[in-house]
Amino acid sequence: MAITGKESDMKTIQIIVKILGVLAVSLGINIAVHAGTQGVSDAEIVLGSHQPLSGPLAGWGVPTTNGMRMRVEEINSAGGIHGRKIKLIVEDTAYSPTKAAQAGSKLIDKDKIFAMVAALGTPTNMVTIPMLQKRGLHNLFPMSAARSMYEPIDPLKFSMFASYYQGSRSTIKYFVEQKGKKSIGILYQDDDFGKDILAGVVDQLEAMGMKLTAETTYKRGAKDFSSQIAKLQAANVDLVFLGTVIRETIGAVVTARKMGWNVDMVVSGAGYTPHVAFLAKGATHGLYANFQVPIPYPDTASPELKAWMGTYKGKYDSDANIQAAYGYRAMSLFALAAEKAGRDLDSASLTAATESISGYTDMFGGPTLGFSSTRHNATDQGGLAQIDGTRWVTLIDILE
Repeated sequence: MAITGKESDMKTIQIIVKILGVLAVSLGINIAVHAGTQGVSDAEIVLGSHQPLSGPLAGWGVPTTNGMRMRVEEINSAGGIHGRKIKLIVEDTAYSPTKAAQAGSKLIDKDKIFAMVAALGTPTNMVTIPMLQKRGLHNLFPMSAARSMYEPIDPLKFSMFASYYQGSRSTIKYFVEQKGKKSIGILYQDDDFGKDILAGVVDQLEAMGMKLTAETTYKRGAKDFSSQIAKLQAANVDLVFLGTVIRETIGAVVTARKMGWNVDMVVSGAGYTPHVAFLAKGATHGLYANFQVPIPYPDTASPELKAWMGTYKGKYDSDANIQAAYGYRAMSLFALAAEKAGRDLDSASLTAATESISGYTDMFGGPTLGFSSTRHNATDQGGLAQIDGTRWVTLIDILE
């Protein structure tokens, strides 16, 4: 039978398509499994994260990233998730909202990520969340406990933390009722992170018929806290709540002690890191903190956790800490949700799978985690710890 021109053209097109398919595989080009499912191919899931790998919060960003990468390597070595390997792309923000916007744009538009996981910082997340929502992409388990990470309820937003707001409320309640504190002051970062902590403190005081005695703020990256501490001291408060991060926590406590003021101070979970205890070389002794997961120490760790810490040390030549644990847990939660979602992974199946997670525990300890269609933060519980010398000691596992 003679072949017509149209039939010849069709056969040529089919041959070209097959050749392009072979080239795509040989060159490692990912073709989406479902139309509209960005970042998911037959062989790969592309995830993004933005972290302060430099700047004032590198003490959070670097180990968080290490923890995520460690878990990704384990998942991929075990065959991936339903046959797909995870590709994790991390961009540095230096804790700058401007750089976060640039990082978000690259990850979403150039790298074509499927979801953002464990992005760090409240002000930086506040920049990238709208960008993700516009494209129908998830922001999962960010390294921020601000309520805006999961409120209002949105199919694309999930948090694994009790909020700064709830932590502040339970902590203030404890110090007033159990320690007899009557005059509360606060030093907080002048942005969404600090204001969430302020709201919790103020609301809890009002619920107990009290008012905040004094408040003062600082800008991100500040190094001098002498005027703020002097203001709080002049107000004669008997408890200072710190809405601060690592370096600023140390700076505020050390400044107070140098001024001869030994007032009780308590910091939110953002300041609950080993660095605040050991870098100050005893100067932060007595500082309290609200926390969710206890800082891992080799001499008190379970055999499983101790082995994990040893593996981390071997990979990154640094001690494992709570920041690394959170990064590892965030990636573990993603893997669990993606596994539950099945082979047909897309935005809708990921949301449904994440909402189905309940009774989650791991080697790191802390409250049991879970989500639902009406609850996108994993817990409201946290504990209380205090620095003894150069390490944190847990005082209360769960604050009421």
